[in-house]
Amino acid sequence: MTTPTTLPGALGVEFFTTDLHMPQYRAGTAGTWCLRHSGFTLDRGYYSGLWAVQGMPALLRRRDPSAPWETWMSLSAHEIESQEFGCRYAAGATVVMGLGMGWIAANLALRPAVTRVTVVERDPQVIELFHHSGATDGLPAAAREKIEIVSADALEWRPASPVDYLYADIWLNLAEPQTLDDVRRMQANVQARSLYFWGQELVIAALARRLAPEAKTLTPELLQRCLDEEIRLPLLIPTGLDYAALIDHIVANRRARGLPLG
Repeated sequence: MTTPTTLPGALGVEFFTTDLHMPQYRAGTAGTWCLRHSGFTLDRGYYSGLWAVQGMPALLRRRDPSAPWETWMSLSAHEIESQEFGCRYAAGATVVMGLGMGWIAANLALRPAVTRVTVVERDPQVIELFHHSGATDGLPAAAREKIEIVSADALEWRPASPVDYLYADIWLNLAEPQTLDDVRRMQANVQARSLYFWGQELVIAALARRLAPEAKTLTPELLQRCLDEEIRLPLLIPTGLDYAALIDHIVANRRARGLPLG
């Protein structure tokens, strides 16, 4: 008999795993938002292949009581892989724009190099649902104490003290047309020493195509041109890997799936 635990083997896929912290969320609803868990599903990673996922928590929203629920974010393989660089390299006083499910905030707080995590969220219902969800229940007290949630607009908020690192994720979709302008506006207010924004790999790839339409690959030199001539922000570039090649791989992965490239 095939069950959810044996189905991945039958399909030739494995369950997705990560060394990052995965909170145990409580389902719930707050106004137009709800948090629930899915059953067995298949999901493709941002830069990896096909994975099996069981009991995936997801944050959903509907615009009015008669409208269907729409997934705003989830802890899918794709979402985790598309956010993890923004977590793994953080240090110092950190600001997170957009609370979502609080997954990135929890993982940032667990990093010894991070001294505090200020999360800016404008929707009080998202904040209410986060507190109900128990997203930080599994964290050590020292990590929980690092997290402060501020009710404010990410595009307007200004810090009272210097910020070392800014992580921005306020968009429903990757690399929306206004993403880079939004990030520039946030950084103008925050003045972080370093920053990372969700989907920056796709934005870099799009800018590279504009700078050098004849280029077959994103070389480290073309990547640097994008940073210097187009982005002009203290963007976090992951170390210890060929980031330009990884961006090419992410783009190829999305192209093969027929997904937007930004």
